[in-house]
Amino acid sequence: MNINHNSTQRLKHQNSLFIILFLTLIGLLAFLSTRYVYWSDWTNNGQNSLNEVSLKLLQTLDSPVSIVSYTNQKSIKHSIQELLSRYQQVKTDITLSFVDPNLEPETSRELNLSVDGEMIIHYQGREEHLIELSEQNISNTLYRLLRAKERKIAFIQGHGERSPTQSANFDLSTFSDHLQKLGMQVETLNLAKTMLIPDAVSVLVIAGPQAGFLAAEVSLIIDYVNKGGNLLWLGDPLKNTRPLPMHGLLALSERLGIEFLDGFVVDPSTQEYDIARPDYAIVTDYPQHPLHSGFSTLTLFPQTTGIERLPVFLDENSSNKEFNIEPLLTTVERSWIENSSVIDTVQFNEEEDIAGPISIAMVLTRTLTQDSHNESSAQEPHVKEQRIIVIGDGDFLSNTFLGNGGNLTLGVNIFNWLSHDDQFIAIPTRIKDDIILDLSPSALALLGAVFLFVMPGLLIVSGSLIWSRRRHR
Repeated sequence: MNINHNSTQRLKHQNSLFIILFLTLIGLLAFLSTRYVYWSDWTNNGQNSLNEVSLKLLQTLDSPVSIVSYTNQKSIKHSIQELLSRYQQVKTDITLSFVDPNLEPETSRELNLSVDGEMIIHYQGREEHLIELSEQNISNTLYRLLRAKERKIAFIQGHGERSPTQSANFDLSTFSDHLQKLGMQVETLNLAKTMLIPDAVSVLVIAGPQAGFLAAEVSLIIDYVNKGGNLLWLGDPLKNTRPLPMHGLLALSERLGIEFLDGFVVDPSTQEYDIARPDYAIVTDYPQHPLHSGFSTLTLFPQTTGIERLPVFLDENSSNKEFNIEPLLTTVERSWIENSSVIDTVQFNEEEDIAGPISIAMVLTRTLTQDSHNESSAQEPHVKEQRIIVIGDGDFLSNTFLGNGGNLTLGVNIFNWLSHDDQFIAIPTRIKDDIILDLSPSALALLGAVFLFVMPGLLIVSGSLIWSRRRHR
């Protein structure tokens, strides 16, 4: 190729055109990057992305979400933006704004802000403050705002039941705190004083009574059940030495069509988990039920009894329809019901004991058709599913045993299902299990040898070869 003035000019034009096209391409890519974003999380367990429960929650939010954070700290702003960007990638109408509390002190006082970076989340005219930043807390806050109304959980008191407010080992205060974080309103109810179960109660709880109910109180509970109220009954092994082993609730069990078995459950499989008590039972397998959706963790039940179904006879009263009764929790096959009162030395007796597997919890449902109170839909009856769960143990939710296995998650699942909030059962917290490099001693020795001897040796050898070649040129 002959190089002359014309060819030189053409090369300059081609180079200039290439540079212009190249810069144009870079600009277009930069512009498109602001419109289209590709994001991928390669961390173990997807630690930098939302879990499935949060994703399902966002899919049900049909209105915009507005979040305002009150801070002027760049580090706090960055943390909030980083976490909320995961939500905004799924739901684009989530807006985030920041307000400097120092510039608007009166607003800060009116809102009663307590920490720097406190957020207020607005959804459908409702709002809630959020202090601690985490996916767990944000999703739970959105979950509470999503509720059309508060879920009121009423614990019956006055008969030695487990208290949702007291902190004794057998009480339920720790579990009650978790329910309140999920937006449920927990309250106590003394039937002997009120002689009324409010209509606003979503779930009525009988948590291990130790004294007898009055006949009038039992009538109130049965009437509540007949009207379609949701109920959780936490029982305990019967003590036949007492005058009223059922504490006056025999009529309720007959209405539900179930009975508590005499004795307590013995589960030999607990020895595999270094549990010395023979009257403890574990559940590892769960039947197909919405309550167990995505749940497979073993649960521990100290001193539980078995529950069986009774034949229910229908009468002319339409409210006495038979319930659909199914086992909810069942122990392993080699367990049994021990009728002996001696706990230290137990052995299966074919003549006296009941062989397993033992059902320690029953779920009862029935469909009720009620007239609508809305004039615009007066011709369309309201269909309601009544939900009742009876468990032969209340210790598994107590302050002492709540942290064992999946007891907490199971308890939350139970209340979510009973209060008809079973579309989201739990929002698990992910554990960062890839932040520690666990190497065996031999692997550590090999790694040390590579960096201390092999790599320096390779550098010395390569350097020597290069020096030798240059010297002989």
